[in-house]
Amino acid sequence: MHSDADDVIRRVPMSFTVDGEQVPSMAAELVARASEPTSDPVFARLPRPTPDMLILNFQGGADDVPTYSLADLAACAAKDDKNFFKRNFGGKIVLIGTLLDVEDRKITSKRFATAPEGARAERCALPIPAAGERFARDSIAGVYIRATAVNNLVRDDALIEFGRIGAALASFAFAALAATAALALGPIAAAAATAALAVGWIAGATVAFRHALALPLIEPLLAGIAALAATIGYRFVIADKGKRLLRQGFGLYLAPAVIEKMLSSNKLPALGGEMRNVTVYFSDIADFSAIAEKIPPVELVAAMNEYLSAMTDVIEAHGGFVDKYIGDAIVAVFGAPLDDPHHATNAVRAALRCAAALGTLDRVTAAFGATVPQRIGLNSGAALVGNIGSRRRFNYTVMGDVVNLASRLEGANKLYGTTVLASQATVALTGNALVWRELDAIRVKGRTEAVRVFEPLGVAGEVAADVLGRAHAYGEGLTRYRARDFAAAAEQFARVAAEDPPSALLLTRTRQLAREPPGPQWEPVTAQEEK
Repeated sequence: MHSDADDVIRRVPMSFTVDGEQVPSMAAELVARASEPTSDPVFARLPRPTPDMLILNFQGGADDVPTYSLADLAACAAKDDKNFFKRNFGGKIVLIGTLLDVEDRKITSKRFATAPEGARAERCALPIPAAGERFARDSIAGVYIRATAVNNLVRDDALIEFGRIGAALASFAFAALAATAALALGPIAAAAATAALAVGWIAGATVAFRHALALPLIEPLLAGIAALAATIGYRFVIADKGKRLLRQGFGLYLAPAVIEKMLSSNKLPALGGEMRNVTVYFSDIADFSAIAEKIPPVELVAAMNEYLSAMTDVIEAHGGFVDKYIGDAIVAVFGAPLDDPHHATNAVRAALRCAAALGTLDRVTAAFGATVPQRIGLNSGAALVGNIGSRRRFNYTVMGDVVNLASRLEGANKLYGTTVLASQATVALTGNALVWRELDAIRVKGRTEAVRVFEPLGVAGEVAADVLGRAHAYGEGLTRYRARDFAAAAEQFARVAAEDPPSALLLTRTRQLAREPPGPQWEPVTAQEEK
């Protein structure tokens, strides 16, 4: 018997050298004698060229070596049942051995088998003993090793080993795939990919083993785990260090999408910009300076940090990025640096959510009161977006008339008593996702053309009936106002003026115009004299 370094028998030699002469092993001799009698040497009579070491392929179940009781065979011979012997032993190689619990037991590659050794054969004369139930063991009787070697030679199904070169190549390939996954993916995803690869390899090795091919199992798995751990460590210590520093250095100043774009292109930010269609969000707290004078600095800082953090979270959750803070004012952009076909809708949704969230901030309400007067202006259009500044210091920002108009619309809320105002350009991009009401046409300072302004009432299907009713009355009044029917317009505005600040404003205006009708050059446009 030949055992490996771990004392496990996995193969048997096919020959021995005795006194300088090659002598065939017992299995080789038995198979050669069972073949057609010729004058050829023993090894020439075997089914195919045989290696020096035969790797045992232990079968299980019905394919295992059939095992007979010697006592049953003796009783069978006594009853002269020749057919039984002819049927079960005719043309077969027969080995005789002991099957004991403690003697001649060997540890083999079948030590993890879940079935008992040998295939139970039919009985001839004696019944199966009541205590004859057999169980799987981690060792087998030595005669089964000889019988398995004979079976493998006769059936030509001995295991074929992958070889050291093949095992090395498999280990290298497994390690390369694991390392590639660790470089391309995050640590968790790379570990999951390597685990899936390991499961696939184990499944493939199992299938191959059933077809008499012994693939290396442990070496590739260990190589893959080692490569995965080494590559993740390399990324953490060396490769990703620069990216971490870049994120830490620019994370407080640039939009996350800009940082990721820098990392993917391996380029540091540089001066320059591009024209993009965006929606600009401009907001501030009404009368902030007057309120801030009455609040201790420590409380003011805490309240402002809570306010700016909450508003920024909402803006970023809707796909925008904060361009800058100007005291209590927030300038944000939707649609850059990454394309967003719904930038206008997302900006309006963010504005509505910011307005709703403001009253839930404890420090802000404690400092500014239960109702914090916030104003938001929205405008959409083409703007210059990019890194703008000096060669040594710059910001990723947005510039253009679209920004100026958003700022003016934010200020126009003061006139109408509203919280959010948007330009017609923004409204046109939102489709049917939101419910709007047109408030007026205004001519902001610095512009000659009038701008139609709108107030978002909410998401379509979620606006209360009373809000829609006031909007309808306001719309009727606005139509009559623009048609110079000031008395009828005043009647419509009067219906809801007590609950609706814009209606109260236009009620006063239409009554004034009804008392003092304007000349033919009059146009229904409100001049915004201040920001």
